[in-house]
Amino acid sequence: MPDAYVIEVFGRTAGIVARDSQSNSFNFFSAAPRFNAIEGRRFSDPLAAERAARMLAKYGSLPRRGETEYSRPNASRGRFG
Repeated sequence: MPDAYVIEVFGRTAGIVARDSQSNSFNFFSAAPRFNAIEGRRFSDPLAAERAARMLAKYGSLPRRGETEYSRPNASRGRFG
């Protein structure tokens, strides 16, 4: 598995995520000011970072921590996973 991924949202580069080998997570680095709100955040996987970037691009902000599964591990398994 690669150690870094480019995150694109609606055809534009939002940033990159790079693996943090010590915590087994991915750190987000913003490539555009509109994504600075998630600069430095840790995500369980690149897909979680992409979901957060999409939400930020679409709504202009992120929901409060308990309102979404964007950074929760295994979120792709669904509700009863």
